[in-house]
Amino acid sequence: MVSSAKDQADVIEQFLFEILETEEYKAVEYLAFSIYKPMLDYFTSLRTKENTFPTPPFLIPLVTRVGELFCEKGITGDNILNYMEKNDSHGWIMYYDTAFIRRPGATETIQVEAEFLFLIISGFILDTFGKKYIDINDMLLGEQFAYETNQYGLTPVPGVEFRADSFIFDGKAYLYNLLTNKSKIGFFDGMPGFAKIITENVDSGDILLRLDERLAVPADQIISYSTLNFEKFRGPQFHFTDTDFTKAKTIIVHIDSKTCDKLLMVIKKDYDDTRKKAFLHIEIETLPYCPTGEANSPCITTFLHGMYYPEDDVFTHIDYTKNQYIYSDYEQKYADANPEIPIDFYAEKKLHYKIWCIENGTYSREIWYKLMVASLPKKYHILLDEILA
Repeated sequence: MVSSAKDQADVIEQFLFEILETEEYKAVEYLAFSIYKPMLDYFTSLRTKENTFPTPPFLIPLVTRVGELFCEKGITGDNILNYMEKNDSHGWIMYYDTAFIRRPGATETIQVEAEFLFLIISGFILDTFGKKYIDINDMLLGEQFAYETNQYGLTPVPGVEFRADSFIFDGKAYLYNLLTNKSKIGFFDGMPGFAKIITENVDSGDILLRLDERLAVPADQIISYSTLNFEKFRGPQFHFTDTDFTKAKTIIVHIDSKTCDKLLMVIKKDYDDTRKKAFLHIEIETLPYCPTGEANSPCITTFLHGMYYPEDDVFTHIDYTKNQYIYSDYEQKYADANPEIPIDFYAEKKLHYKIWCIENGTYSREIWYKLMVASLPKKYHILLDEILA
């Protein structure tokens, strides 16, 4: 048994870093990162009427490994709690400790189930050492696909069921990708806005999604963590029934004079040899104002693409993508002053990261517009309406 406080601190830090190298930690790190809240916050939703906190199935291997190594190291409960409280900037360890473990005024002897303590330690490790920012390069490195994909990493998902935090396909529940816009239309909706529009309006063609197995759990173990909130997008309302895309400019840019954020629309003519008809690629991209940044730091934008057939007045393809640029390129793209990196400069192909798509059907301009509003960050809605006015 390790005795002195200094020795315990050294052993605790060694213990934590050893956990980071385990397969159990690596297997769940990205899944935990993809839950839109800290693990220690997420655990509060697991609390039962008996004030217990059952370990979610996806964390059982990690919690078990944490417990094994904790016991091997001879760390005391008091010292691990003191260490975590000292290094937890959000105060969650203090909450669990004072509310459920070492209650003020109670005996100093810890009366706590070992599994609960190991769960809290696991949450602390994931919150403290897990990823802190999104980099598409990192996301691509670890992707795991069990189904055939197209060139963009998307798979047809017939019969998919959309839920608030996950979608269900082939007996598995997949958390939505971190880059998915999960804003809802209605306060009590049980799925994101884009999913509701597809579910209620799309009755032809294929739905394609990114099926990263790192985000999958058995359907009966679906992960739910959203709470009711007032954040939803405005609308959607259809504003441009008379818009004639064929007469639109090739490149249109509108800027928010208060924030300097820009919304870019690019329209490119093309011809479908199979259908023997002309069509248009209609692309929309958010260009947030980022006045400072390191040269190689990532800048991520929302990119929406549709294929529109003027003769039939329908779209046959709509997709939602995230583009990632290095800051030095993005700065030039945003400024639109360098002909070598114009405002419609594309991201590197592998960093043109598609998340969902509908295709091989016919979709009205109204459905296209609704999906644009559901997918764009709220601050760009007014700019979109200005472009389409």
